[in-house]
Amino acid sequence: MYRKEKDKKVGDIISKLKNTSITAIKKNNYEKALAAISACANILYEYNQVYEDDELEQMLLQIGKQIIKCDSQIYNQLKNSNTVLFYDSFGMDLRGHVIVYTKAIVKNGYHLVYVTNEKARDNQPNLKRELEGYDVDWIYINMNKSYLEWITSLFYIFEKNKPQNAFFYTTPFDVAGTVVFDRLENYVYRYLIDLTDHAFWLGKYAADLFIGSRDLAASISFFHRNIEKDKLAMLDVNLYVNCNMKLGPMPFDVDKNKFIFSGGSLYKTLGDPDNKFYAIVEHVLVNNPDIFYVYAGFGDDSQLKNLQYKFKGRVYHLPERTDFYQIMERCIIYLNTYPMFGGLMMRYAANAGKIPITLRHNNDADGLLFDQNDREIQYDDFDTLVKDLDHLLNDKEYLNTREKKLNGAIMTEECFVRNIGLLIKEKRTEYCYHIQEVDTADFRDEYRRRYDCKYGFEHAIAKSINRSLIISFPKFFLKKFVSKLKIKFTERKIKDD
Repeated sequence: MYRKEKDKKVGDIISKLKNTSITAIKKNNYEKALAAISACANILYEYNQVYEDDELEQMLLQIGKQIIKCDSQIYNQLKNSNTVLFYDSFGMDLRGHVIVYTKAIVKNGYHLVYVTNEKARDNQPNLKRELEGYDVDWIYINMNKSYLEWITSLFYIFEKNKPQNAFFYTTPFDVAGTVVFDRLENYVYRYLIDLTDHAFWLGKYAADLFIGSRDLAASISFFHRNIEKDKLAMLDVNLYVNCNMKLGPMPFDVDKNKFIFSGGSLYKTLGDPDNKFYAIVEHVLVNNPDIFYVYAGFGDDSQLKNLQYKFKGRVYHLPERTDFYQIMERCIIYLNTYPMFGGLMMRYAANAGKIPITLRHNNDADGLLFDQNDREIQYDDFDTLVKDLDHLLNDKEYLNTREKKLNGAIMTEECFVRNIGLLIKEKRTEYCYHIQEVDTADFRDEYRRRYDCKYGFEHAIAKSINRSLIISFPKFFLKKFVSKLKIKFTERKIKDD
């Protein structure tokens, strides 16, 4: 029953947002149209029942043709073959793949034009340090005020620098970036980095090559996004590790005590009716009294609190940590989240030589490591997992043997740099996909089950940059305004007390 009810609610709001955008386009109110499309895409990404929406993509193409005028003759005559533009709408420092991609580009001898959010200015010390001494232009644009200004600023950067190649690294609902990259077809060779291969995103017409790291990315793009096979390039990434990072304060001596570590957004551990993830942790703590458990990440910690109450002084919840790798290096085992796996953390664990114990949830986590089946990290059922986990925790020789199986599981920097060079020069990599259709129905149903329509709609629509939607969707903006007032009132009351 919840499926039909949720599908109807989501379908109704998507329909209303689309109609809002269509009407706005007819009136040349492109700011409002873009806001409605972005909100639509945000909801579709979080609800994750479809992988693409061609109606939204066509509207973005239409808007681009109306607001961006290109002169192909002038652009192509002045194109800079040694310039690569990297567009990053996140502006993060350590999270994601920006450091490894940009570093690989400059190591291949290219002039890099790095474009990101104005909010990132002075907030990327590690990225700045890694690219120091290379030929890099740092450009910041306002991505928070107006979609049209965002588009104008980004397109101006392309016009000014005229790169021959450009990388598209962005959120699934970036309408501004998509409009510009859509419009630059036949002007710039465009690479879209498929960050969320398992979910909806905008941009199916915004690239000449779509870079994914595993077979699942190609399967979904080919069968569900209708992207041609010859536009799908396979390339995993090497992992950035800050060797200068020191371990921060910990609640116990991690060098003298054995502990299991997990990390990432806590929502990835929720939604399973049997709470298997927490059952695994509880089993370990009951049967191994010398083991501690540490989780680093934000979100609903109600289940963690239950464990903290049962096992006082042995379960610790830390906020998201920049020194997570240093924590990982000291743990005995890394326990992957369930029912939603943590792909990046899983790979970092393997890189650190720590077994990323993973309870299989369909085929969601397949293909994240090289020759993954040979690494012996995935388990089909709870009983098999906890039995082997107990063995690993109590037999050092067995643990060491299994850890050695992780050798070569992760892409090296040298290999990644070489393949970025191949991508730019020859539009290929050394790797090939094995494309076959994958049933993702159960995986997508987890998203449907977990999705909160009330919060999800408000979160997607009532953003400050979407203020042009206030008249069409007043209740969402009003609710957000009231929520902010309540928070401010509570904070003031606490301060006064």
